[in-house]
Amino acid sequence: MARLTLDLPQELIAELEKRAGKSGTSIPDFIREELELRYLHRLPERKGGDISDRPEIQQAIQLQDDTRRRLEGSGYSGSATVREMRDRDNPKYED
Repeated sequence: MARLTLDLPQELIAELEKRAGKSGTSIPDFIREELELRYLHRLPERKGGDISDRPEIQQAIQLQDDTRRRLEGSGYSGSATVREMRDRDNPKYED
Protein backbone atom coordinates (compact mmCIF):
# COMPACT_ATOMS: atom_id res chain seq x y z
CA MET A 1 0.00 0.00 0.00
CA ALA A 2 1.29 3.48 -0.84
CA ARG A 3 1.71 6.18 1.80
CA LEU A 4 0.31 9.68 1.60
CA THR A 5 1.04 12.71 3.79
CA LEU A 6 -1.61 15.38 4.22
CA ASP A 7 -1.62 18.83 5.82
CA LEU A 8 -5.03 19.27 7.43
CA PRO A 9 -6.59 22.02 9.56
CA GLN A 10 -6.74 21.23 13.28
CA GLU A 11 -10.56 21.33 13.27
CA LEU A 12 -10.66 18.61 10.63
CA ILE A 13 -8.15 16.49 12.53
CA ALA A 14 -10.28 16.82 15.68
CA GLU A 15 -13.38 15.73 13.75
CA LEU A 16 -11.53 12.77 12.23
CA GLU A 17 -10.29 11.74 15.69
CA LYS A 18 -13.85 11.90 17.04
CA ARG A 19 -15.35 9.89 14.18
CA ALA A 20 -12.54 7.34 14.15
CA GLY A 21 -12.98 6.88 17.90
CA LYS A 22 -16.72 6.31 17.50
CA SER A 23 -16.11 3.72 14.79
CA GLY A 24 -13.41 1.99 16.85
CA THR A 25 -10.69 2.43 14.23
CA SER A 26 -7.49 4.41 13.90
CA ILE A 27 -7.55 7.70 12.01
CA PRO A 28 -5.64 6.28 9.01
CA ASP A 29 -7.98 3.26 8.84
CA PHE A 30 -11.02 5.51 9.16
CA ILE A 31 -9.82 7.83 6.37
CA ARG A 32 -8.96 4.88 4.12
CA GLU A 33 -12.38 3.28 4.66
CA GLU A 34 -14.19 6.55 3.98
CA LEU A 35 -12.19 7.19 0.81
CA GLU A 36 -12.81 3.63 -0.39
CA LEU A 37 -16.54 4.06 0.18
CA ARG A 38 -16.53 7.42 -1.60
CA TYR A 39 -14.39 6.56 -4.60
CA LEU A 40 -14.24 2.79 -5.06
CA HIS A 41 -17.72 1.63 -4.02
CA ARG A 42 -19.78 4.37 -5.60
CA LEU A 43 -23.45 3.77 -6.16
CA PRO A 44 -24.51 3.89 -9.80
CA GLU A 45 -25.47 7.36 -10.95
CA ARG A 46 -29.19 8.00 -11.05
CA LYS A 47 -30.76 8.66 -14.38
CA GLY A 48 -32.76 11.87 -14.46
CA GLY A 49 -36.33 12.07 -15.57
CA ASP A 50 -39.83 11.22 -14.53
CA ILE A 51 -40.18 8.17 -12.26
CA SER A 52 -43.92 8.48 -11.66
CA ASP A 53 -44.70 5.58 -14.01
CA ARG A 54 -42.66 3.06 -12.02
CA PRO A 55 -44.87 0.44 -10.29
CA GLU A 56 -43.38 1.00 -6.83
CA ILE A 57 -43.97 4.76 -7.14
CA GLN A 58 -47.56 4.18 -8.29
CA GLN A 59 -48.09 1.88 -5.30
CA ALA A 60 -46.69 4.48 -2.87
CA ILE A 61 -48.89 7.21 -4.35
CA GLN A 62 -51.96 4.97 -4.09
CA LEU A 63 -51.16 4.18 -0.44
CA GLN A 64 -50.81 7.88 0.38
CA ASP A 65 -54.07 8.73 -1.40
CA ASP A 66 -55.96 5.93 0.39
CA THR A 67 -54.58 6.97 3.77
CA ARG A 68 -55.44 10.63 3.19
CA ARG A 69 -59.04 9.75 2.24
CA ARG A 70 -59.42 7.45 5.25
CA LEU A 71 -58.14 10.08 7.71
CA GLU A 72 -59.84 13.11 6.17
CA GLY A 73 -61.85 14.97 8.81
CA SER A 74 -60.55 12.79 11.66
CA GLY A 75 -58.35 15.51 13.14
CA TYR A 76 -55.27 13.31 12.76
CA SER A 77 -52.13 15.17 11.72
CA GLY A 78 -49.16 13.18 10.47
CA SER A 79 -46.97 16.25 10.84
CA ALA A 80 -47.99 16.69 14.48
CA THR A 81 -47.24 13.01 15.14
CA VAL A 82 -43.78 13.30 13.60
CA ARG A 83 -43.10 16.46 15.66
CA GLU A 84 -44.19 14.68 18.86
CA MET A 85 -41.88 11.73 18.14
CA ARG A 86 -39.02 14.12 17.31
CA ASP A 87 -39.53 16.12 20.50
CA ARG A 88 -39.78 13.00 22.65
CA ASP A 89 -36.55 11.57 21.25
CA ASN A 90 -34.67 14.88 21.00
CA PRO A 91 -35.50 17.26 23.87
CA LYS A 92 -33.50 20.07 22.22
CA TYR A 93 -36.46 20.62 19.83
CA GLU A 94 -39.00 21.27 22.57
CA ASP A 95 -40.44 24.78 22.78
